[in-house]
Amino acid sequence: MRMIISDWVFLAVLGVSVAFLSISVDMMIYYFQEGSGIPEMKTIIRGVVLKDYLTFKTLVSKVFGIAMSLGSGVPIGKMGPFVHLASMAANQLSQLASQFDPAFKNEARKAECFAAACAVGVACTFSAPIGASFLITLTIDFQPRA
Repeated sequence: MRMIISDWVFLAVLGVSVAFLSISVDMMIYYFQEGSGIPEMKTIIRGVVLKDYLTFKTLVSKVFGIAMSLGSGVPIGKMGPFVHLASMAANQLSQLASQFDPAFKNEARKAECFAAACAVGVACTFSAPIGASFLITLTIDFQPRA
């Protein structure tokens, strides 16, 4: 009985300490990784520029934060952070490709890449590539009524 109690206390302290480590390192590296990522990506696809939202510094911070948060056992949603991670990776790849091919400097091409990245984030979370393809069509073809 004593062994079970000590194991339970150890695991509880370990989970809290890893969650605290995740928060503290995220705040030290960069504080712009908060939020789910989906509303912000819809905003970026519509043409609004969010400064420092898709930078490499945010990517490193988000990867470390989501790894530590999931490792601590905190019941958090994974879809928003994975969408944000995929979008940051698409932005970095788009910046790299624009050095070689000027077609990637086009804003419409970037919006399409971001929509595909959002679908990749959803597909990685739920292991559902067919559902992700529907998300691409909804994200790109949605026209709000006036």
